[in-house]
Amino acid sequence: VQNEIFTKCFLGLLRHKTIVLVTHSPEIIASKFIDRIVEVKDGKLVQKVVAKNANHPILVAPLAGRKGYTVTDEDVDLESSPPSSFTDNVSLITPTSTTPFPVNFETQLFTPVVEFSGQTFDEKPVASGRLVLDEERSKGRVSAKVFEGYMQAAGGWWVFASWMVYLSIWQSLTVAGDMWLSRWSGTAAVVSDATFLDQSGFYMAIYASLSVGAVAMTVFRTLSIYASGIRASRTLFNQMTTSLLRAPMSFFDTNPLGRVLNRYSNDMNTVDMGLPFGLSGLTATAFITLFSLGTMIYVIQYMGLLLLPLLYAYAAIGRFYVQPAREMERVNKTTKSPLLNLISESIEGVLVIRAFGDKQLRRFQRQHYRNVDTNNEAAFASQVLSMWFSLRMQLTSAFVLLVVASSLVVLRDYLSAGLIGLALNYVFTVLGNFEWIVTQWSQMETAMVGPERVSEYCSIEPEPPRVISGAVAKDWPTNGDIAFTNMSFRYKENDPLVLKDVNVHIQSGEKVGIVGRTGAGKSSLTMALFRINELAGGSIKIDGVDISRVGVKTLRSSIAIIPQTPVLFKGPLRNYLDPFGEFGDADLWGCLDKVRLADRIGGVEGKLDSPVEENGENFSVGERQMLCMARALLRQARIVVMDEATAAIDHETDQNLQRVIRTEFASSTVLTIAHRLDTVLDADRIIVFDQGRLAQCDIPAALIDAGAGIFFELCHEGGYLDKVVSSQ
Repeated sequence: VQNEIFTKCFLGLLRHKTIVLVTHSPEIIASKFIDRIVEVKDGKLVQKVVAKNANHPILVAPLAGRKGYTVTDEDVDLESSPPSSFTDNVSLITPTSTTPFPVNFETQLFTPVVEFSGQTFDEKPVASGRLVLDEERSKGRVSAKVFEGYMQAAGGWWVFASWMVYLSIWQSLTVAGDMWLSRWSGTAAVVSDATFLDQSGFYMAIYASLSVGAVAMTVFRTLSIYASGIRASRTLFNQMTTSLLRAPMSFFDTNPLGRVLNRYSNDMNTVDMGLPFGLSGLTATAFITLFSLGTMIYVIQYMGLLLLPLLYAYAAIGRFYVQPAREMERVNKTTKSPLLNLISESIEGVLVIRAFGDKQLRRFQRQHYRNVDTNNEAAFASQVLSMWFSLRMQLTSAFVLLVVASSLVVLRDYLSAGLIGLALNYVFTVLGNFEWIVTQWSQMETAMVGPERVSEYCSIEPEPPRVISGAVAKDWPTNGDIAFTNMSFRYKENDPLVLKDVNVHIQSGEKVGIVGRTGAGKSSLTMALFRINELAGGSIKIDGVDISRVGVKTLRSSIAIIPQTPVLFKGPLRNYLDPFGEFGDADLWGCLDKVRLADRIGGVEGKLDSPVEENGENFSVGERQMLCMARALLRQARIVVMDEATAAIDHETDQNLQRVIRTEFASSTVLTIAHRLDTVLDADRIIVFDQGRLAQCDIPAALIDAGAGIFFELCHEGGYLDKVVSSQ
């Protein structure tokens, strides 16, 4: 891959450009196509001029060893030859067969860049089998299980029952106060002024008591609903977080970050704020309406019953409105995920986007505008639906008010002024509340889409059990013996196998190098060993124990890994090295000394408690690798996996890493997935993968002596043959 990029990109597409390449690759540095080398050492620049006739043992040359062509010594002199001759020169490549070479060098070297036509990736037809799928959207009514799940998270149905009790007492006291006030005002017409004044204290005391009781019940009701809402929010948040942390890696492969952020931001905001306020308003309004309607029927009697058929119109309009409003809310939330996803990806890759110029910046801006427009279309449709609903509710209320007012006019000779005033008051209350109830209920239906989407992430199928009691001894593994038997592995169900029928036995304490071309399946072996995904077939046994019978936490904590890109979390350095506080300072300093970082850490303020920035930005890549090695040393793991750990570090750090492995992990089983072949040339055995199959397995010298095979080709392309032969 390095050879292809260097040849097709730097020597092809960018051949007319001045190139400043920051690299630690010895193959690139030693290539005869490099004009000057500037070495950075102790903060100073040291410039070296490369002689063009130098015979470098390691050479990066165009298309070396690929597609049946080998590199000859007739390399192009990029300084002496004009740029135009580079495209016409075909003597750089000599066919190894008699097959004619009909294409010119430029056609073979790279594919021209296609001008951007305004079409986005989203507009292209998507092939089947893609990794990231469209976000699923529920349809129809929100399931009763969602309502039940929310109530259980809020504390159970007894909480709902307590709300009903508080609401009933509160509204009973409120209506009783209104009736008492009506009776008090009615006495003025039948008693003398003196008697009215004498009785005012009694009436006032009763009215004040009823009012204070109603206020107290209001406080209890509000506190109960909001406390339950907070409890439900915390419960659902914890359930979703636990479910996500226990989700298999395949879930994160198929669900981009924007979807997860949408659940934690937009949907959790609905659960945090929208539902408690909505429930409080809906239940209060429903009880006010219920008691007001009862009072009005009591006052107007049969004429009040005429309201009931008219109220059916409210329910009909509400049912007609809720269904599209609920679906538009789902569309609104679903279309927000691509918006958040593009923003997060653009922030992460902003340097690359800028490097490709204004055209790509404008392309990402257009895509962002399209995502915003799509989301705004759903939001605008929701607003139009809301206005449509509000207009029809107000027209219905006006008609009902006309009917009730006409009834009161007809019955004016049979009702007192106080009762008519009370009835009119409750008519206005009922009409306004009925409109508000239907509005709030529809909003509750749409708001329940939030817990519905959160509950989807609460029920993600988890990984296998973290710990299986009694499966292995506490000190397992004691030897580090690994056996792969007919092992097959895939990343997702129904996807093609990436590892096929792998059979190999790695002895305890053996140092094994794992090599192969890009995409051969090297890193997939690590995924299988750590049970990131379950095996498609066969088995892996460590010290004779099938890892499928071991809890994933037990398994993963028993194997140390030094990845290609180490991840450092923000916080004290001590927490990174020893997250569970199992070791003392002496142990930490001892491991730092072994990886030659003791002086570096000892020279900073706070030492072991010094802060680690996000992603370890205050440490170099090499230092992060050595910190990862220090963690492995602390645990004294019997199995150590190095997944291309030296691919992004300089030669000196690489040598330090190899020294630590040879000395500190002498008795451990070490699996090294190699990017640089020189890191595994002294391994006990080399395992070679090709297209997911184990192609070769032997000591390095034997694989070279064979004179053919993938390992021989890789060593030949990298210039390592002499080193392997000399080490025999």
